Amino acid sequence: MAADDLLTLKAAAEQYSVTYDRLRRAAWDGRLPTEGTGHARLVRSEHVETFLREGRVVPGREAPPPKRTAPPLGKIIAVALLKGGTGKTTSTLNLGVALGQRGYRVLLVDTDHQCSLTSAAGLNPAELAPEQTLFGAIQLWTTQLREDLHNVIQTSPAGVDIVPASIRLSLTERALHLQNRREYVLQSILAPVAPQYDIVLIDTQPASSNLVHNALVAAHEVIIPVEPEQLAVESLGLMLDQIDEVRRSRLNPHLKLCGVLVTQVDVRMTLHRDLLSEIREQFSSDLPVFNTVIRRSSKIAESQARHQSVLQYDPKGSGATAYRALAEEISREWE
Repeated sequence: MAADDLLTLKAAAEQYSVTYDRLRRAAWDGRLPTEGTGHARLVRSEHVETFLREGRVVPGREAPPPKRTAPPLGKIIAVALLKGGTGKTTSTLNLGVALGQRGYRVLLVDTDHQCSLTSAAGLNPAELAPEQTLFGAIQLWTTQLREDLHNVIQTSPAGVDIVPASIRLSLTERALHLQNRREYVLQSILAPVAPQYDIVLIDTQPASSNLVHNALVAAHEVIIPVEPEQLAVESLGLMLDQIDEVRRSRLNPHLKLCGVLVTQVDVRMTLHRDLLSEIREQFSSDLPVFNTVIRRSSKIAESQARHQSVLQYDPKGSGATAYRALAEEISREWE
């Protein structure tokens, strides 16, 4: 078939007088086959016409999981700890995919200039123009007070929507510092799109910054992933202090702690077993600590190297099972 039969989703929306969002969601849930990835995702005219005429899954495509029919929850959860290597990005991606498999509409937001979540979800940050990323959305807001996140959101190969990051996010620290009401920039950008999703998961930087502060102000709840290492346990206390500061300053007085997630656990190690017990004993009386723990797994590491969620890479393995259990534990109060 000729290459000129291929259209971008935006071009197809204009040509057939339908909304871009309608085609994007059809591409996400399998009703409209696509070629390429991210903003390079293309559709064939004949497939668009079939979809608009029949509104069905194209033969040969696996049917998507059923979606919730209830109104979107619009819940925003930041995944945060002021330390690297604790599984923030891994847990953001895999929890998001697991929630998607339960029928929830999920949006991931990558606020880290290292672009780890963007890459792990199957997108190539180097192929994205700045305006196709969170950096572009922040720049648009800080220079023109306009939000346009709808045109930044992409459907990732992991099967959930994502606001990708850019290495240029490292340049936003000064811009945010000079911005009036700088703590509310991310909240303002997310406001029009969050109500269209059940869950928005924000992956944060592993250090204190304006963007981390923005994530805490924008969020309804926080998940804190910690590994059973002494430094990570100490970092948990610092994170709790920052959450308390956001509450006491009235920037987000109703910010809740969704739970502490213990990750990268090796039950064969005495130190890990002891620290896991210490975390539960020291914090569980005052803080919610998830019953689900994420054990150290070679399959999780391999899935990251393949730019996939562990639920895609090893769907029947212990890592995928743990993140499904976490999704069930978190969503129990919503169902």
